[in-house]
Amino acid sequence: MAKPSQPKILVATPAYNEERYIGSVILKARQYADEVVVLDDGSTDDTSEIARLAGATVIRHEENKGYGAAIQSLLAEAKKRNPDILILLDADSQHNPDEIPSLIKPIISEGFDLVIGSRQHQRLNIPLYRRVGQKALSYFSRFLSGEKVFDSESGFRAFSPKAVAELKLKQCGFAIQAEMIADAAEKGLKITEVPISVIYTKDGSTLNPIRHGLGVLARILVMISERRPLFFFGLGGSILVAFGLIAGVRTLYLFSNQGLLPPGNALLSVLFLTVGIFSIFTGIILHTLASRKR
Repeated sequence: MAKPSQPKILVATPAYNEERYIGSVILKARQYADEVVVLDDGSTDDTSEIARLAGATVIRHEENKGYGAAIQSLLAEAKKRNPDILILLDADSQHNPDEIPSLIKPIISEGFDLVIGSRQHQRLNIPLYRRVGQKALSYFSRFLSGEKVFDSESGFRAFSPKAVAELKLKQCGFAIQAEMIADAAEKGLKITEVPISVIYTKDGSTLNPIRHGLGVLARILVMISERRPLFFFGLGGSILVAFGLIAGVRTLYLFSNQGLLPPGNALLSVLFLTVGIFSIFTGIILHTLASRKR
């Protein structure tokens, strides 16, 4: 147990069919926490029982609702318990609980609100396909949030009381990681990253990496269209207008020099220009409406 003069630390872990690793993760995390809370997201194995035996408080979804829904439930529990620091930690032993003090330090000594454990310095220990996926998702997450976060998908994070109180998240899947950064940035919370180690086990994930990555990317693009409509629709519209102008110039060139009117080029020019201009105005309108709501 932490001393009275030390911050009250709550470690929260989402888990789905993690009976193999959950016990050791909890036992290590308890060295640094006043309480460990496990959200069992509808597991069909002995995750809940092992978590209780290891000393965690277990909350359960009767059916699997998704990673994001588990995070939302854990944040709701944190608000009830009012810790000085909340730590989110995955249950698959990918992260090392002994690095919890590293995540806590920027909150205590520098006043940060959201600290993300970055796997950037351990990238050579990460399978190539995961590195490529993480880099792509982090790239689009920066467009979403405007924050230069290099590992937006890391599940090892620390939160100040202000972050716990102010974050309002909606995503039910893994896109909640990017949403969390965007929401924190929008609310003016201070965000930083600290280096962490990482271990990948062969049975650590049952998700198809390509389908999983594309699903998360699709949700991030949807959030970009909602949160930054002028950028999203304006950029897409500008690209289409550029293609339309190129096709139009080529059509005029062929007509003026050869007397030919290529119907394919002409139709593409009209189509691209029409859709592009419509997209740009859509972005302007949505941006104006979003600005009025703030």
